[in-house]
Amino acid sequence: MGRKNKPKQGRGSPGRKPHPPEPPPFPGDDRRLLDIAAADDARRREADDGDPEADAPVRGHPAEDDASFTDQPRESSAPDAAASKPMSSTRRAALFALASVHVVLCSGSAYGWTALRPVLKHAAFFASSDPAEQSRRLNVMSTAGIAANALCKLPLGFVLDKGGPRVTAVIGGAMVAAGSAVIALGDRQSVAQMASAYFLVGVAGPFVQMPCFQFCELYGPGKGTAMSQLVTCFELSTGVFEVMRWLDASFDVAFERMFLGYAAVGVFVLVTALAYWPDVPHKPPPPPEVNVPQEHAEEEEEEEEEEDRERRAELPEDLEEDLRSAPLARQLLSGPFFLAATFTAVHIFRQGFLLATVGPRAETFFDADRATFLADAFSVILPLGFLPMALLTATGAAGAILSRPDVAFAFVNVISMAYGLALLIPDWRAYMALFILFPLARQFVFSTFFSYTAGTFGYKSFGRISGVASTFAGLVQLAMSTLIDRVERGGAPFPPRAGAKDRWRAADLALGAVPIVLMIQPVAAIVARRREERREREEKERGVLAEVDEELAEPLMYADRGPGAYPGARPRDITRQASHISIVSMAGSMASSRGTARGSLAGADKWDVYASSHASPAMHSGSYLQSAGRWSGTPDSSGFVGANFGGRRRETPGAASGDRLAQMRGGRRDSYGRDSNRDAA
Repeated sequence: MGRKNKPKQGRGSPGRKPHPPEPPPFPGDDRRLLDIAAADDARRREADDGDPEADAPVRGHPAEDDASFTDQPRESSAPDAAASKPMSSTRRAALFALASVHVVLCSGSAYGWTALRPVLKHAAFFASSDPAEQSRRLNVMSTAGIAANALCKLPLGFVLDKGGPRVTAVIGGAMVAAGSAVIALGDRQSVAQMASAYFLVGVAGPFVQMPCFQFCELYGPGKGTAMSQLVTCFELSTGVFEVMRWLDASFDVAFERMFLGYAAVGVFVLVTALAYWPDVPHKPPPPPEVNVPQEHAEEEEEEEEEEDRERRAELPEDLEEDLRSAPLARQLLSGPFFLAATFTAVHIFRQGFLLATVGPRAETFFDADRATFLADAFSVILPLGFLPMALLTATGAAGAILSRPDVAFAFVNVISMAYGLALLIPDWRAYMALFILFPLARQFVFSTFFSYTAGTFGYKSFGRISGVASTFAGLVQLAMSTLIDRVERGGAPFPPRAGAKDRWRAADLALGAVPIVLMIQPVAAIVARRREERREREEKERGVLAEVDEELAEPLMYADRGPGAYPGARPRDITRQASHISIVSMAGSMASSRGTARGSLAGADKWDVYASSHASPAMHSGSYLQSAGRWSGTPDSSGFVGANFGGRRRETPGAASGDRLAQMRGGRRDSYGRDSNRDAA
C-alpha cells in the first residue's frame, strides 16, 4: 500500500488549536513574566501536538525585538546553501578542472617508486651503508609509502564523513607539503625520517583524491564520464616522479629544488581546497518537478514497491539480500567479505612487490644499459595504463566482465598470473609485454573489488567494508620489505646456496601461482551456474517436447476410435500446429523421394518424422504454410478429400490421420480404422 500524504493544516484550518491570546499589559514585571511563561507553556504543548508554527515567537516576549526572531524565513547556513545553490557551467567546469589538477599532482605519486628510486640513489640516500644495506633501506621506504595508500582508507572515511571535503583535502595538501619538505631537507641517512616522510606522501594521495569525486555530482547524469576522467587522472599521477627522473637525468636539477617544488604543490592544494572546496559534498541537480495527481502518485508508489518485491525475489535466497540488511559485524565475518579481502590483499601485495622491484630485478638479470631501459620503460608505461582499460570500456567488454563477479574474479586472476609468471622469462620482450599487462590487471583488481562489495553488501556499509578490506591489505603489504630483503640478500625460506637469480625466480613462481588458490571459488561458481543453466534448458526443452507430444498424440487417439465412434456428430474444425502438418507432409515428401513410405519409414514413429521435419528446407522456408489450415469433412476411401479449398484440407476426425500414420509405419487399417500392426503387437 502506498503511503498517503496527509494534508498539512495551515493557519485557520479546522481542528487547529487556537493561538494563545496576547498577555495584557499588567503593571509589574513579575506578573508580566508569569504571563509570558504561561504563554510559552501553551506553545510548547502545541509543539508537542505537532503544530507547524509552534516555533514562532510569542508577542510581548522581551526577546521579540532580537534579530533572530523575525517573520522572514531564516536563511540556510553557508554549507547548505553551497550544496543547493545553482551553479553556472563555467564555474562547474573550472572547479572540476581544478579537481583534476589535484588528482594528477598528488593522488598516486607514491606508486611511481620505480622512477623515484634512481633519483634517490643519485642523491646519495643511505649512501653511508653498503649497497645491500642501501637497497634494504630503500625497500623499507618504498613499502611505507605504498602500504600507506591502503592503510589510510578506513580513517579517511571517518574524516571525510565528519569533516567534509574541505577539511579532508586541506589535510591531504598539508601532508604532501610536510612529507616533501622532510624528504628534501631531512637526514638522508635516517630510515625513520625518510620512511615517515614517504608514508605521509602515500597517505596524502587518497586524502586529496576522494574529496574530488564529489564534483562529479555537479554533472548529474553525466557524472559517470566525469568519474572516468578522475580515474584517468589518478593513473597519470603515477608519472609525477618520472618527471623528476627526467629533470634529474637531463638537466641535473638539484634534488632539494625538486622536492621543495613538490612541497609547493602541497601548499597549492591546501590553499585552493580551503578557498573553493565545500564543507559538505555537492549534491546532484534536482530533477524537474512534475505535478502528479495524488491518486497517480499512490499508484506509482505501489508500482515501485511491487518492483522492489520482484527484485528481492530474483536475488539468491541464501546470501545477498541477507547480507545487505545484516549488521556490520556479520558482514565482516561472512564468506563473501573473506573472499573480497583475501582477493584484494593478495593482488595488492603482488602489485606492490613488482612496483618496488622492477629496478633491482632488471639489474640482476640484464646488463646495466638494458636494466636502465626497462626501468625507464616501466615508469613511462605505468601512467599510460588507462589506455587498455579505456579501450575495453568503449567496446563494452569491461562492463560485461564486471557485471558477472565470478567471471571478473577469474579474469583478474588469470591476467595476474600471466604477468607474474612472465617474470620467469629472462627476455626483455617478455618484460615489455608484462609492463603493458600489469596496469590493466591493476585497474581490474580495484574495479572488481568495488563492484563486488557494492553488489553484495549494498551501499549502506560500503565505505566501512572497503575501508576494513583496504586496511587489511595494507597490513599484509608491510611484510613486503622483509620479503624483498630476503630475496636480495638471502635467508629463509630460500636455501643457503641459492643465488640471486634463483631466489628471484622462486619468489616470482610462488607469487605468480598464488592466484590459483583464488581461482577455486569463482571457477566452482561458474561451473555450478553453467550446470544449473543446462539443467533449466533441458527442463524447458522437455516441457516443450512433452507439450508437442501431447498435441501429436491427441488426433491419433481421436482417430483410433473409428469412424462410427461418434454417430451423428457434426464435423468440426481442428486446428493443426506446424508439427502436425510436418508429419503428414514429410511422410509424403519422403515417400516420393525415396520410393515408398513403407520402405523408408517402416518402423518409424512420430518422433522420427517430427525430427526429420526440422531438417526439411520446406520447414525452414515456411512454404508448407501455403497448404496448412483446418481440416473438416468426410473422408473418401483413402481417408482424404482430393480438393483443396482456400488452403484447407477437409477431413473428419475419423481415420484419415490414423490411416496415413499406419501406412507410414508399414501397416494397414481394417474397416473399423484399427491399426493391424498395433493389434498384432
